[in-house]
Amino acid sequence: MRIRKNINCLSKNELHDLREAFAGIYQLPDSNPSSFAQIAGLHGLPLPYYCKHGEPGFLTWHRAYLLELENALRKIRCNVTLPYWNWSTGNTTGLPTAFRDPTYQDRNGNTVANPLYAGPKPPSIGGGMTQRRADIDTTLFGDLATQAQTAMTATTWGSFISQLDNVHGAIHGRISGDMGSVSTAGYDPIFYFHHCNVDRLGAIWQGKNPGQFPSSEASVDLKPFTQPYTTNWYKGAGFEHINALDYKYQNWCFILPHWPIEVFEFPRKPFPFPLDKLQGFDGPVRLHLERAMMPEASVEIRVFINAPDANEKTPIIDNPNFAGTFGVFGMGKMPMEGGMRGSIDLSLDITDTLKSIVTKRSKEVSLMLVPIFTTELKLTKAEKIMQGAYHLTVEVE
Repeated sequence: MRIRKNINCLSKNELHDLREAFAGIYQLPDSNPSSFAQIAGLHGLPLPYYCKHGEPGFLTWHRAYLLELENALRKIRCNVTLPYWNWSTGNTTGLPTAFRDPTYQDRNGNTVANPLYAGPKPPSIGGGMTQRRADIDTTLFGDLATQAQTAMTATTWGSFISQLDNVHGAIHGRISGDMGSVSTAGYDPIFYFHHCNVDRLGAIWQGKNPGQFPSSEASVDLKPFTQPYTTNWYKGAGFEHINALDYKYQNWCFILPHWPIEVFEFPRKPFPFPLDKLQGFDGPVRLHLERAMMPEASVEIRVFINAPDANEKTPIIDNPNFAGTFGVFGMGKMPMEGGMRGSIDLSLDITDTLKSIVTKRSKEVSLMLVPIFTTELKLTKAEKIMQGAYHLTVEVE
């Protein structure tokens, strides 16, 4: 399944891949169905207009449109997915860094044009590169983030779509320039990252409000997108749920690389947090624990913040430094078909504990992980190391 991430959460290599993919479709002949000129033109000029706004099909048509572009990008770089620009959370100002500079340093250290800064317009609509408002770096979007969060509380499809379309249009207008007009918006590359966030919000709302997909939305024709091996238009029903389209959104940032965690290691040491990443954080923060195979031994891994001396006897009730527990369910000696075991993929929200501890005066933040064995297994030292090997990531929205 494809994973669409926050543009601010991409690794350097992921961002290089994305830029190279955009540059690649820019260079394709305009007659190529996968060219940027062909795909961008589906939204506005040259005529006919296909996009849908203020009518059934707003969410589903743009969902199909994003996939059309994403598939073209993947023909250049097969691992690329469209990130989203998260203008809907927190006090946002200006555009993400990836879009701000006209040039960047490529993988080889050469200074080249940044394909996310502006997109080419074909000669048929005047040519040149797209433009945005001159003061875009200081333009505020925080009030629109608030409106987006209000839209997410709507209880009916009609109310939600109406509010979402409203905020979506305000983002277009506030960026201005080519993004301020339906006729040319599709030629600015930021269009697709903006609409990825619209699509993400739509998917989140749908997940919380199942069954609210009106027949008018299901039956709408999504021109010019045709079903495979036919000349029949896709209907809105074909784009109702993103899971059926084989992609999902990662709503969390990885702000730390994977740590190799040896939970049976002694003496135990606290893991330092990057305090500059946490000061003034707005979004939820969680820990993500992974392991390629389920272990034999079940273990409860207790998480403490700023408690470097925490151990098995440290109280967890009414302890402000206790953030929660990872419950790792062990397999015991039970054999699995083909010798394979399931994987571990666990999450723990530590937001409230962090907010109670981290202040402007905080000089350090650290994690202490304390394993509490819940099954008895006699393990050699080597087996303990293998059993206790996990990866831990800190994520913040």
